[in-house]
Amino acid sequence: SKIGDSGVWGLKKNFALLELLERLQNGPAGQCGMAEEAVGLSGESIIRCDEDEAHIASVYCTVCATHLCADCSQLTHSTKTLAKHRRVPLADKPHEKTMCSQHQVHAIEFVCLEEGCQASPLMCCVCKEYGKHQGHKHSVLEPEANQIRASILDMAHCIRTFTEEISDYSRKLVGIVQHIEGGEQIVEDGVGMSHTEHVPGTAENARSCVRAYFSDLHETLCRQEEMALSVVDAHVREKLIWLRQQQEDMTILLSQVSTACLHCEKTLQQDDCRVVLAKQEITRLLETLQKQQQQFTELADHVQLDASIPVTFTKDNRVHIGPKMEIRVVTLGLDGAGKTTILFKLKQDEFMQPIPTIGFNVETVEYKNLKFTIWDVGGKHKLRPLWKHYYLNTQAVVFVIDSSHRDRVSEAHSELAKLLTEKELRDALLLIFANKQDVAGALSVEEITELLSLHKLCCGRSWYIQGCDARSGTGLYEGLDWLSRQLVAAGVLDVA
Repeated sequence: SKIGDSGVWGLKKNFALLELLERLQNGPAGQCGMAEEAVGLSGESIIRCDEDEAHIASVYCTVCATHLCADCSQLTHSTKTLAKHRRVPLADKPHEKTMCSQHQVHAIEFVCLEEGCQASPLMCCVCKEYGKHQGHKHSVLEPEANQIRASILDMAHCIRTFTEEISDYSRKLVGIVQHIEGGEQIVEDGVGMSHTEHVPGTAENARSCVRAYFSDLHETLCRQEEMALSVVDAHVREKLIWLRQQQEDMTILLSQVSTACLHCEKTLQQDDCRVVLAKQEITRLLETLQKQQQQFTELADHVQLDASIPVTFTKDNRVHIGPKMEIRVVTLGLDGAGKTTILFKLKQDEFMQPIPTIGFNVETVEYKNLKFTIWDVGGKHKLRPLWKHYYLNTQAVVFVIDSSHRDRVSEAHSELAKLLTEKELRDALLLIFANKQDVAGALSVEEITELLSLHKLCCGRSWYIQGCDARSGTGLYEGLDWLSRQLVAAGVLDVA
């Protein structure tokens, strides 16, 4: 190479040669440093004193770069000059620069940002300029590590919030279980003496409700009482099993979140290199926690924690547990009688212009603690043979009559008579709505009862006729009241 005016200092540096010279000059020291690092990475949790290996180090001198025990620290730094050295506990020991595995004499200073290098992104200046990372996008090690630390801190905040939500949900589960099971409570009497008193839970209250109902009956109802109690016990057992499973799931989830939090805290205490190497693992951990948090939020939004056990009794002494007892109702009658108008008045409390029903309409109407599923079937002559397909499992039949059409009463009587001969409807209740009572000249309830011979036609069956006006809704809920009284035992219609 030609030498210019600046002499040998103008020549390009041969980094490979420089590295070789540095290895030869610093070989023993470098090997020692590697040995110390190997000992540190082997899992040994105790650091020996550099002055006396029999002692355990407790402080670190940042000037001398030595690990010392308390006695050796006092002994070696007893002079005025050495006493000024800064000595810190081992927990506050500053992170040492990690040397490049490819070029041991150079410290790691950069992080490669290329996708293909994420498995081994750390590099020194030689790797960056001349090694396998030459020309790659990169960033400085310390800012990159600080950025990862910031994301870990944000994740730790999310974890704490998530942990609080899980803990609050778990506390609610515990309260619900205690509310269901009941227990002992310490109370004070008028004299100031404390004594233990049993506080019944909702499960016991439900059983008491069942027992109170059956206590009014005689020995012939004992079997029904036992059956009802078994239903309540099965419901309570299933509910408690589900709640306890939720408790176990929340405990496991809380443990996983706590483990993730501890892992983040340990990562924060490591040096920059290990923080960067943990980036992918931390990212996967964050994604997992976000999925778990989303699942938890969906669960908390859809599940209502309620300790109440609603109990309702039917007329035949069966027990129903739940907020609403479902009743299947079929609405029949001649075309133009107002069946669809009645249905939508009950459902939406609005008047619907009469449109002939081709086929059927079905709507759910909730009234008190009953849920009526009402099937409105078209009443035209050609559709009446299809009525029989809606009879199965029907508990009540609503037959609608147009009170303003005297000339169609006999036709209505004929269809009603056919209806009452069906075997599938022999146990069904019969509610007759005498609709259009607001029309001038409409037949009264008494007249319709006489013309249809209802006392004879409905002999041996639970039936009731109610005058109504589908436009205004007059009389409709009185009919539902009668159905409710017939379907639910007296005195427990509003049990919740």
